[in-house]
Order: sequence, then C-alpha cells, then structure tokens
Amino acid sequence: MPRMQKILLSLGLLGGLSACSSWEQDETLNWSAEKLYQTAKAEMKDGAYSSASKHYTKLLARYPFGQIAQQATLDLAYSYYRDGETEKAQAEIENFIRTYPQHPYIDYAYYMRGVFAYEKDVSIFDRLNPINLAQTDPQPLKQAFNYFDELVRRFPQSEYAEDARYRMLFIKNLLGQHELEIADYYMRKGAYIAAVNRAKGVLEQYEQTPSTPYALALMTRAYRELGEQKLSQDTYRVLELNFAGKLQEAEIQHYLSGDISKKLSLWQIIRSKPKT
Repeated sequence: MPRMQKILLSLGLLGGLSACSSWEQDETLNWSAEKLYQTAKAEMKDGAYSSASKHYTKLLARYPFGQIAQQATLDLAYSYYRDGETEKAQAEIENFIRTYPQHPYIDYAYYMRGVFAYEKDVSIFDRLNPINLAQTDPQPLKQAFNYFDELVRRFPQSEYAEDARYRMLFIKNLLGQHELEIADYYMRKGAYIAAVNRAKGVLEQYEQTPSTPYALALMTRAYRELGEQKLSQDTYRVLELNFAGKLQEAEIQHYLSGDISKKLSLWQIIRSKPKT
C-alpha cells in the first residue's frame, strides 16, 4: 500500500476512534426523559444554569413531545435567562408561546417574555446617565411594555398581572424621562421649539409620570426664551397649581433656569425599579 494511503487510512481510523470515544463519554446517552429533567432541575436549583441548559437541550432533542418536554421548554428559557443568555431565553419562550398556546401556564410564558425583555432593556437604561439616555433608542423598552400589556389584556386575572402592571408603570416613567432628557438636550442647543414639542410629548403620553412637573418647568423657560411671555406665564400657572410643593426643588429650578448644577435628583427617583 502506498505510504500516502497508509497515512490517510491511519488518520481516518484515528478520527473514527475519536468520534466513538466522544460518543461513549456522553453518560446521558441512555437516560430517560425523567432522569434528564430531574438532573437539569436539580442543577438549576443549585445555580448551575449552564449545565442545566445543556441537559434541558438534550432532553428536548431526544424527547420533543409530552408534558415533560413542555415543562423543559419553560425551564430552559428561565435557565438561559438566569445564565445571562437573554436572546436564547427570548427565543425559547417565543417558541413555547407559539407551540403551546393552550398550555395551563401560558400566562406565565407571556409574563416571562416581558421579564426577559424588561430586564435586558432596563439594565441598559440603568447604566446610562441622563445625557446618554437622550441618545438611547427607547424602542426595545417599548417592546417590553407591549409584552406586559399583552399579558394583562389576555389574562387580567393572572397571578402575574399585578407585577406586570407595576413594571409597565416603571417603563412609562423611564420613557417619560427619555422624552424629557431629549427636550432638555434641545434646550441646551437653543432649539426651543423642538424642546417645547418634546415636553408636550411628556404631558400627552406620560402625564402621570414623575417627569410631568419637570416638563412643565422646561416649557415655561422655553416659551420665555421664544418671547412667548403669555404662554410661559400660563404654563407656569399650571405648574404652580398642580405641583406647588415642588417649585423650590433643585431639579425644578434647573428646568426653570437652565442651571445645570441643579440637575441632580430625577434620575435617582425614576431608577427605583422593581426586583424580579
């Protein structure tokens, strides 16, 4: 046999032996669905999420049907989430919602879909200071809001509905602040009409959020800068009538005067987010 053929044959045999060795090393090969599930569940309980995810994945590949597979899909999504694999978690939970729309725990699936998006997007906002916040795309956060809103509409009596509403409230607070920070950015650039329009957006879309009095204060100053004294005075009266107790706050004074040194507190107020 030519020397080159011998070498290739040897390499082929080695490759085959390596593959066989790898196959034989999988101790879970003959495990039942129940054993795979209980192993993964125990690992998840111990915080070994990466290992748990691997066992759930093997279970679903070998036993894709039945109640254990359904529960494993939910658990795998949560395991990915706790392991920081947010996109994989989102994909698994979306798959569950599509595949098992009548599942008795489908409300939990809708809830966790919102939680996955919420924690990912809120954590991004949470790391930003107000100036960066104005430059951040709020669309992912709006998507998280929509996920929770769908849960509340579909399952208003769900045990997860109350927490979903609380998270929706916090998201609205963040979105209101986002609009306010953009308005403040325009004020610093001297684009007063754009600032007024953004502040109006806060009042129209996020009226019940902590950003409302600050938007009124900003509009008061913007109208003043535009020479619209009557509009400025009228806006200030609305602020005074509805938020008299806030008029001396440093944050309000920042928006009324433009003194950046007084811009301290609003970000801290809105960041008090609920825990998972």
